[in-house]
Parts: sequence; structure tokens; C-alpha cells
Amino acid sequence: SGRADVYYVAEKGSTTITGVDQKVWFQITTSKIKDGRMLGPADTNVIVVGGRFASSFFTTQVGINQMVTIGSRLFRIVGILDDESSSIYMPIDSAYETLEDKTKGVYDSIIIKVKNEDELDTAVEHINEKLRISRHVTAAKPDFSLTSNKERQQQREQITSSMTSFLTAIAAVALLVGAVGIANTMFTSVLEKTKEIGIMKAIGARNADILAIFLLNAALIGFIGGVLGIIFGILLSGFLPSLMGGSAGPLSRLSGGVISIQTVFIALFISIMIGVISGVVPAYQASRLRPVDALRFE
Repeated sequence: SGRADVYYVAEKGSTTITGVDQKVWFQITTSKIKDGRMLGPADTNVIVVGGRFASSFFTTQVGINQMVTIGSRLFRIVGILDDESSSIYMPIDSAYETLEDKTKGVYDSIIIKVKNEDELDTAVEHINEKLRISRHVTAAKPDFSLTSNKERQQQREQITSSMTSFLTAIAAVALLVGAVGIANTMFTSVLEKTKEIGIMKAIGARNADILAIFLLNAALIGFIGGVLGIIFGILLSGFLPSLMGGSAGPLSRLSGGVISIQTVFIALFISIMIGVISGVVPAYQASRLRPVDALRFE
């Protein structure tokens, strides 16, 4: 496999090209055909493309029997996979002729499929042993790598767990900074409105009324911050995948269930609660002001 430039009409892009053995590839791959067919044993100058390549790799969608140029050779699309990849698959002989720096008979990787998944670990051990013997290397210094889908899944889970912990820490720091900011804003507001507080108390406002006013003010600040944060988060979650090669937009992230309505309401509730909690001390301080002292304040 390797990367190559792909041309369609007047557009150009670069993607991963993988050469496969047409006789066994359809038995090994986990991808399903969405449109067209798999590569056949006698195929030449034909390709199967990933779902994202067909739908959004170029400005115009590509389909079955349309021609694309890879390197300097023309290929016909015979199949589209039901996945989200932008990869292209072609007969291995065509890949040797198309990709640069590829020696015929030398493989970048070999995919092995076991009949019984319960025997996967045993199969990995046997393959490791046979490869070490055939390549005259030791377990301490192998010149090859062998990974299973199980190990890849574990690696993905570890990465996801690490990212979750990292983002949780960032969120905690952001909430703390936001809480301090709201508290500081509320203290400043109490200071600026000291005389108004005195006037309200002089005309009959109770401590509970003053407390409620400032708590509502703090809740409103939290609500506005939450709404802005949700909008920014939805936009970011939609545009980042696009920048990294994806095709999802902000609305599809929300409507497609990536960001649920329930999550939005929970985030909004937490924002309001952070605002209220941050405003408790300033609001209590405002409610305890004596009218005489407040009216004398300059």
C-alpha cells in the first residue's frame, strides 16, 4: 500500500492505495459492498473505493463505471464499499505498477483470518513462532510486527480512555475558571449596586428578595455561557472531522446522535448550577447589607 495522486475530471487529491489479492480479499475484508461488486480474479485496471471517496472526496460524487486517473494510469470504478474510508483497492499487480518504490513480490502486510475466534491468541503465538524461525530472529529483536483485531481494539480503548481523562481534566479546569470568573463578576456587581441595594431595602425589600435577585443574575450568566459553549461545541465537533478528512457537518453531528439533545440539556443545567453556586457568596453578602450602610456607600 502507499499514497498516490488521484485525478477526476479537473480535480486532484491524494489518498491511500492498497493492492490486494483478488482471489481471497473478499473472504478476508470486513467491509461490505454498497454498490457494484468486489474485485474479480481476472480484473485489471479496475478499483473498488471507500464510501467516503465516492461521496465526498471530490466536489462531484463518483459512481460505478466512472473513470479516475491514478498516477498516469486510468482505472474504472467497479465497486463502492459501505464504509467511511477514502481508500482505494486495486489488484495487487496493478498496485505494483502504479505505486512508486514497490518491489514485486514484496508485501507491506499480510492479513490472516482464523476460522475460530476463540483460537485467535493461539494462532498469533504460532504465527509469531514460525515467522521468527523463518526470518532467523529472536523474540527480543523481531524485524516484523503482528497485531490482532483484539489488540487493536484494546489499543483503541486505551487511547479513548486517555483522551476521556484528558478532556475531563480540561473540562474541570474550565469549570473552575468559569466559576471563579462568575464569582468575581458577582462581587463586582454587588459593589457597584450597593446604593441600589440600600434603596431597595429602604422601600421594603427583604434579605431573601436581594438574595434571589443576585442568584438569578448569576444563573443568567451561567445560562448565557452554557448556550455559547454548546453552540461552539457543536460547531467544533462538526468542523474538526471535516478538516481531518471527514464529511460530517455541525447539523449532522447533532441530528445524527453524536451530540444528543439530552447531552445539550445536561450541559446547560450544569452551566446554570455552576453560575448559581458561584453566586451564592456574593448574593448572601448583598442580602446582609444594612440599608443605612448601603445608602452611605460612595
